[in-house]
Amino acid sequence: MSSAQHPRRWPQRLALGWLIALAALALAAPWLPLPDVELMDAQARLKAPAWNAAPVLGTDPLGRDLAARVLAGARVSLLVGVLGALVALLVGVPYGATAGLLGGRADRSMMRAADALESVPMVVIVLFLLALLQEYRAELAALGIGRMHVFLAAVGLLFWLPAARVARAETLRLRGQAFVLAAQAGGAPRRRVLARHVLPNLAPSIGTLLMLTLPRVVLMEAFLSFLGLGVEPPAVSWGILAADGMAALNPLVDCWWLIAVPSFFLVASLWALDVLARAVAARER
Repeated sequence: MSSAQHPRRWPQRLALGWLIALAALALAAPWLPLPDVELMDAQARLKAPAWNAAPVLGTDPLGRDLAARVLAGARVSLLVGVLGALVALLVGVPYGATAGLLGGRADRSMMRAADALESVPMVVIVLFLLALLQEYRAELAALGIGRMHVFLAAVGLLFWLPAARVARAETLRLRGQAFVLAAQAGGAPRRRVLARHVLPNLAPSIGTLLMLTLPRVVLMEAFLSFLGLGVEPPAVSWGILAADGMAALNPLVDCWWLIAVPSFFLVASLWALDVLARAVAARER
């Protein structure tokens, strides 16, 4: 076959290699020869990156090692991305599949409710949930619910709508298939048809949706953390590191690495996730 039929796959390999290496370093960070994430050293404030000696990626205004903080941020940002995408799919896929299977007035009502929720700006949803967290902080803390849980709930509310639409469209297609019609003719309740015949056949679409949702959730976490609405210190994420770097920049002190390093890791990871998501989506076509 011609080379046009076998496009070069080096971007996918590079993207996969970057994500595997980043995840491995982030997980192994506690055992690497790096200082503690919150260890401050007044003698090492704002040291520039030194590629052949520590600190490899420099230090921040408090003398904390930026390499250790970037890897800690990778753990938080990637974990939030995976969990947020799973929350969105766990909410959106059953909702959309149920709407598509029911059809008629129920389908229209459920999707109009989804449209109404989508019209609300994302920041309004996040601020509303954070306000509830602040108002009932003691009660929620007693239940083991913290800011991270609220943030994941907000992400689920923001990103389940595309998943619901895709699941509904696929269910409308599957509803006319012979195995679904046979199950309905045999008297199987809708719950059983949904659980045994519809949702398992949505697995390829769910995998594609997961890959497409991951970079959006990671970017949303970084954006909200940059604004102070996401992950709460002392937890570290790339958005918090970028916000700290932006606050430290001034004309008198050259500390470009404070904003460049977390931005590079964020952009490279978003690029890698996007490349893999496009590859998975193209394979499903």
